[in-house]
Amino acid sequence: MTRPPRMVVAVAVASVLSVATVLTGLITNEASAQQRWPGWLELIRTHPWHSLGLLASILVGLTVVLTVLPENATKATGFPGMPADADTEGATLPPGETGPASLAGSAEMAPPMDRPEERRDRLKHLSTELVNRLGRRRTAYPLDLSLAELHRMDLFVPGRLARYQERITGAGEQATAALAARLQARESVLLLGEPGSGKSLSLYGVALALQQVGVLPVPLRALDAPEVLAELRGAGFDTTAMSEVVLLVDGLDEASDLVDGEPLATALLDLFRCAPALVTSRIREYEEWIVFETTSFTFDQVFVLRNWSVEVEFADYLVRLQRQRLIADPDLYRTVVTSERLTRLVQRPLYARMLTLIGPDAATRINSASTLYGEYLNRLSRATDLAVRGSHPRWSGHSLPVWQTAAWLVHARELPADAIPVAELHATLTPGRARSAEIRVLDQVIDRRTVHGTEVGEFLHYSFYEYLLARDIRDHLLAALSPEQAVLLLRRDLSREVRHHLIGQLAELADHRLGERLAGLYRQLRDEAGLDTADRLTVCNLLVYLISRTSPSAPEHLDALLHQERDEFLLSSILWALCHHRSDSALARFFSMLQYDSAFRACSRGYVLYYYGDVRAGRPPFLDLPPYPPHERTTARVLAIFESTTFQAIPAQRRYVDLYTFMDIYLVRHEVIDGRRLSTLRSAVDALSGQGLTREMSEKLSEMLQAISRRPIADASSASFAE
Repeated sequence: MTRPPRMVVAVAVASVLSVATVLTGLITNEASAQQRWPGWLELIRTHPWHSLGLLASILVGLTVVLTVLPENATKATGFPGMPADADTEGATLPPGETGPASLAGSAEMAPPMDRPEERRDRLKHLSTELVNRLGRRRTAYPLDLSLAELHRMDLFVPGRLARYQERITGAGEQATAALAARLQARESVLLLGEPGSGKSLSLYGVALALQQVGVLPVPLRALDAPEVLAELRGAGFDTTAMSEVVLLVDGLDEASDLVDGEPLATALLDLFRCAPALVTSRIREYEEWIVFETTSFTFDQVFVLRNWSVEVEFADYLVRLQRQRLIADPDLYRTVVTSERLTRLVQRPLYARMLTLIGPDAATRINSASTLYGEYLNRLSRATDLAVRGSHPRWSGHSLPVWQTAAWLVHARELPADAIPVAELHATLTPGRARSAEIRVLDQVIDRRTVHGTEVGEFLHYSFYEYLLARDIRDHLLAALSPEQAVLLLRRDLSREVRHHLIGQLAELADHRLGERLAGLYRQLRDEAGLDTADRLTVCNLLVYLISRTSPSAPEHLDALLHQERDEFLLSSILWALCHHRSDSALARFFSMLQYDSAFRACSRGYVLYYYGDVRAGRPPFLDLPPYPPHERTTARVLAIFESTTFQAIPAQRRYVDLYTFMDIYLVRHEVIDGRRLSTLRSAVDALSGQGLTREMSEKLSEMLQAISRRPIADASSASFAE
């Protein structure tokens, strides 16, 4: 039988020491005749062979002990199940808060996981640490409390759930209790909600509810799944058998690389296999890209957090605030219920909480979400300025411009808004200035955590980033911009949310000369020599959008630009904007070009596919050419728009172009549309009857609808449909 190397070494060491002892005894015996030894060493001199026998016995005993000890007991850094001679250096876990801070240390001292009670104790410690960490997360609410503080002060108003398919008509269940019950029944649940609907706060409420019934919740951010999984495995937990655990995964919409096989998707799937999970995501992000990014995530139930009602949740929230003496004025409820626009706003919990800081007097000036953010952040910045100057008297800056610059830096450098490198942010914003003061200013709206040993930050709410970015762009647009400055400002396209905030802020100013200045900038850029084509198209497209949404004289400005434009991408952009302004002449030209210019059709389809996320790379112009890309995101989003009650309020000219372009995506691919999608499309086409369209236009839509409602034969398609 082959001896383990450590046994051989132990025997060899014992043998060498035995020989050395014999030699020592002989020397001692010889020397004893020469001199007297001090103290107890005299015993060795007088009894040398007895001493030698005792030492030999001890060495033999040690050899036996070393032989019978289990090998893994000698390797303190090894985890249960890992070979004793394995190289564990590569298993060292990165420091940071992506997993429990105490796991790395506790794993080294942990006994083998052969006793269930010890394993549960360690899981319970891990669960408690992660729940506490979630509770320490700061909120975007006016009170600037942590999630745990909101619960301790009884300021959490439980939301209501509706099944995803019944989110418009469903009565709703109390969210916390219903979610906890389903997780206890070992069901996995996806919880969708609008930004600011209370998903993270509800997640923390579910964690507390599970703790009360003895279930071990393990909350984590979706982004941190690989690190948490690695730490679980590294600490010796068997992730294939964690029946005591329930996962609470926050922010699936914040994660990237969810394509099947990517590390993040793989880590999430491994976690989902070991325990039931409650996973949160924003609705639009889930519908527009997550559901298409992976086919492996499955859930037993999909719920949506319902909006608050003024009479129930909002009233309850105000009562709780008054009970804690956080507000004293009871007039806010009356102010809200007598205003239709405020009633709509407080249906979103984040807006309701922001409104409590503003108060009833300022609330009467709020007419949109954009003005609400502006009023709230203005007040927050003034309070921050006073606090920072109290501790840094020499600081003379202002908080709001610092926050705007931070948002611009994230956008311009394409940094992840939910994992901003804090060192880079501070180095850029605070060189040679009152660094500690500005760091404190940033900390008011940016929360920090550690990932892979690196400090990263994120805005307390993603919508703060969107609003502040729009505000920074607005301030620059109101200044006298050169073409070069305009390119630097607008060369990266803006998301729909940032666009909406920007439009809202520009509309508040009611600057009647803004459209003229933007149109003049468009002409300069169109004629600017040496300008990158993609930059020119991106900036000019955004300028057309801004003119069409902010200028009372938009049709006149856009008509003037149209007469001088020859680029097909920008022609499509201007004609689309004019159709939004009910221009029959623009629709006639759009229709003519769609009929006879295949390149123009490809350009129009391509921009729609880009706008709704099916084309995710590259820069304009976006051409929909063979091999055609998939269009699932565009189809889902556009049909949802066609189904919405607000679609009929859009001008008929614009609806016509939308319908034509959407059906053309199916037509050139020779694809069929049927079922509910076909019914939605047919209803949208029928609704255009009697809206002033020419007979030729109406017949063309009918022909297209007929062609894609059955399996068309390619060579039998109408010649005018061919590319």
